[in-house]
Amino acid sequence: MWYVIQTLKGQENKVAAEVIRDVADDGEDVFVLKYEKEYRIKGNWIKDLNPFFPGYIFVDMEESRAEFFGQRLRKIRHKLLDVDGVITAIRPEEQDYLMRLGGEEHIVRHSEGFRVDDYIVITAGPFKGYNGEIRKLDRHHRKATILIPLSGQDIEVEINLEIVESRTFQELGSEEKIDRLHMAKVVTD
Repeated sequence: MWYVIQTLKGQENKVAAEVIRDVADDGEDVFVLKYEKEYRIKGNWIKDLNPFFPGYIFVDMEESRAEFFGQRLRKIRHKLLDVDGVITAIRPEEQDYLMRLGGEEHIVRHSEGFRVDDYIVITAGPFKGYNGEIRKLDRHHRKATILIPLSGQDIEVEINLEIVESRTFQELGSEEKIDRLHMAKVVTD
């Protein structure tokens, strides 16, 4: 099961390394879920890895270990997220979803798609078929901001999304039947 340690944004890698070094035992996998970010420097596209959930570190361990892990973690002034004082794992469906997105490496890779009016059809990458809201879309920087559920709340995250073309519904051919249920709605540009 996946549990969450919350820390300051920008400190995820440092704190994760400290937890791995000073707290984690065999069978307790501590990691930062990351996403692949692309940006341009002097005309060249560079790939970098950034925290997918800024301020969050994950621990994959058996439920029976959570309380003891939490006690050891408090010694270095951190704690597992809890609900009303009870250490709680993220929901199984959320864990499954995040595992599909990040794979074994815990890295959410690049996605791409095309725009149809105020919708995005994501055709490749971990978000293929995504049909939620896109809160912000920045085609120039190849990124989008979406909501991902985690521990009962929606967290705003940035993903790497390249829009390869734009069309209108009128321009789509009859052979390209696209169901709006498999499209993401762009809320703001």
